[in-house]
Amino acid sequence: MRHGRNYLFADGDLSATLRANQGQTSSTVDQIPKDQLLATPLEDLVEYVLDKLSVEPLMLQEEHMETTEGELKVDVSRDSSRYFSGDRTGPFYVAAHSIEISIPYSGDFNLWKLKPSSWKSVFPIGDVLPRRGNQPGILHLVFSRPVDNLDEERLGNDIKRDLDLIKFYVESSSSEVVGHNSAMEQHIRKAITSRKERIQKTEGIASRLGLPLKRDTNAPNVQAIKAPRKLVRPLPAASKGSYEPEYEIDDQTYEHILAVIRHEIATFEATPSTYQGLGEEYLRNILLAHLNGHYEGDATGETFRKNGKTDIKIEADNRAAFVAECKLWSGSAALLSAVDQLLGYLTWRDCKSSIIVFNKEAKNFTSILGKIPEALKEHQKFKRVISESANGEWRYCFQSANDELREVILHIFIADLYVTKNA
Repeated sequence: MRHGRNYLFADGDLSATLRANQGQTSSTVDQIPKDQLLATPLEDLVEYVLDKLSVEPLMLQEEHMETTEGELKVDVSRDSSRYFSGDRTGPFYVAAHSIEISIPYSGDFNLWKLKPSSWKSVFPIGDVLPRRGNQPGILHLVFSRPVDNLDEERLGNDIKRDLDLIKFYVESSSSEVVGHNSAMEQHIRKAITSRKERIQKTEGIASRLGLPLKRDTNAPNVQAIKAPRKLVRPLPAASKGSYEPEYEIDDQTYEHILAVIRHEIATFEATPSTYQGLGEEYLRNILLAHLNGHYEGDATGETFRKNGKTDIKIEADNRAAFVAECKLWSGSAALLSAVDQLLGYLTWRDCKSSIIVFNKEAKNFTSILGKIPEALKEHQKFKRVISESANGEWRYCFQSANDELREVILHIFIADLYVTKNA
């Protein structure tokens, strides 16, 4: 006999609810102030909107399940196997043994009411308490059997059956919600990109129609940096607000720069003894020579040029749009110091960068492969993983040291130039 008839997953349609939730994407994106939308990195915008609209799936914390036993009185008037003299309308109470099960859960409380796309002809029964502050929610189940007709094996089977039924519905609901959240990320990204394009397309219409505009005399005169492969490009003209367009390296060019570096690293590793005796500056100069073989500079100098002792930069108006560092591996602390140096540059928004690490001293190269991502993810300006591979390359997003709205995309290479002493 079960207490109460609080059916779970039976009061609404999960699929319809998730579709309605997705329908709020455009209005949520449109509520972001225009200048804030233009100035904030795309991934931060996606994360912000996704945090507002994503649904937290249900997850039972079975490892923290608690069970208590007790005594109570139950009505057996509807038990057809019992004999009653006289009127059977009852109620007739007898002593019963109860087992109460409490299971913490995480996720949206409202999901307990909604029927997922995969369901069965029966619904589980239970009481659900929502989360309180930092405390998880609680699923509360009560099973009771009259003491004079207690079958422990049957009770155990009933409990297992009901728990399995609940887990089926939770897993079915969670699978649908996770799929929804995954699709939402792309839907949100498309909505943000679409709004940005609308803004960029409509800004300046009055000017193009020949209507006089009041201009900001302090606004910068944005020009493209000259490079045959369109190494950088200016953004559209800024609006009257605080957002200003800036230079950036397009993704295609960034990937080509990295491909050139990747090819040179493979050359270094193929004959490590040739390069083993070279220091940071000489290794950097070799990379510089090959990069400038792919990209012509303008009339006043090279597109790629060294600035100081170790860095490779593409810059305009004293701001870096691309910067790279060559470092000899001497431990995680030195690597983080190189990251600090990169993040400290006065950069354009969405600056792209690279660190090329050369290992010449450490025999156990595999251990370095594990230390690099571990160290970088602990950096206080680390934002997110973009990509990781097992072959000595990682790409991460960091926050600029000078402005929280500016991002630095960092691609890490490591080249193993270690040569045994007797080689």
